[in-house]
Amino acid sequence: MINGINIILDEPYPEVKILKQNKDIAYKLKQAFSGTVSEMSCINNYIYQYLITPDDFKEIKIAFKKIAIVEMQHLEILGKMIKQLGLLPIYTYINKKDNETYWNSDLINYETDLLSMIKNDIKSEKKAIKQYQEIIKYANDEAISDILNRLILDEQHHIHIFESILNNLI
Repeated sequence: MINGINIILDEPYPEVKILKQNKDIAYKLKQAFSGTVSEMSCINNYIYQYLITPDDFKEIKIAFKKIAIVEMQHLEILGKMIKQLGLLPIYTYINKKDNETYWNSDLINYETDLLSMIKNDIKSEKKAIKQYQEIIKYANDEAISDILNRLILDEQHHIHIFESILNNLI
């Protein structure tokens, strides 16, 4: 709990049960899985932030770590979806040159200023929400929409947590 806010929502995730393969949707999900704005990038970014945040900010450190764990759940869910849709959940993404490339740590924001980190985290969570909403529209599939809408709830909650932290730091 940070600033009186539970970090993890109690609402369960829908079962990942996709009835038909669709590699086009799987490729879109791979961007959210391990692209520039992705669960893989967020996990590593939040762990980095946890490691470099001074111990004086214990609650913030705990928030980074617990949010990273939630993002790990998202990564697992997306990986299962990608597999059921017909692709392997390999950590790759489509780069700016439209080439598939492996995820790498260049996708992490190595900011060290706490205020800047939190502001960037809010932007990143908002981008993730937008990405999920675009996939929902593209997929036009109830099972996929249900899962992604649940992930969006977590991302919105993360924004709320980060905004609360930011308000207390300013």
